[in-house]
Amino acid sequence: MTDSARRFLFLPGSTRHMGNSEQLARLAAQHLPAGAEQHWLNLLDYPLPDFVDLRHDGAYAAPEGHAQTLADATLQATDLVLVMPLYWYTMPVPTKRYLDYWSAWMRAPGLDFRTRMAGKTLWAVVASSGARSEVQPLADTLLLTAQYMRMPWGGLLFGNGSRPGDILQDQAALTAAETFFTAG
Repeated sequence: MTDSARRFLFLPGSTRHMGNSEQLARLAAQHLPAGAEQHWLNLLDYPLPDFVDLRHDGAYAAPEGHAQTLADATLQATDLVLVMPLYWYTMPVPTKRYLDYWSAWMRAPGLDFRTRMAGKTLWAVVASSGARSEVQPLADTLLLTAQYMRMPWGGLLFGNGSRPGDILQDQAALTAAETFFTAG
């Protein structure tokens, strides 16, 4: 696939807009491969109801409303970038709920979600006020998710910040952002 055919979907999943993780992701997006498209859908702007597991009780319906918007954008992307702060060593609720909906979309009639996800690259941009090692449980979760969905794992860009704007002081993260989507 040529870079010009790549479509990056950025999915900020924090519980606030333009936090440190989103700021870092936007800086990294300035260095996407030439010709790559980018699309941003903040999960706060597309709220999903709590996920209900129906696998053993019946069939899932085709997605509607915000779920359809997110499913369609997900399937149109070649690269998915989950953007989030680290919350209690894992992902915040909006991101977790979005990933929970993948279970429904894999079983929705006619969507063929899991097959269509294979080959898309999964990336993460994560900010935390702690050490990089504290992000490892989340990184492992996302790596396993990518493997289960037969998606290449692009990697995790980490930045350190607590208060809004702190990420701009993390020179190592800012430098890593410049090559995150083009390295390898």
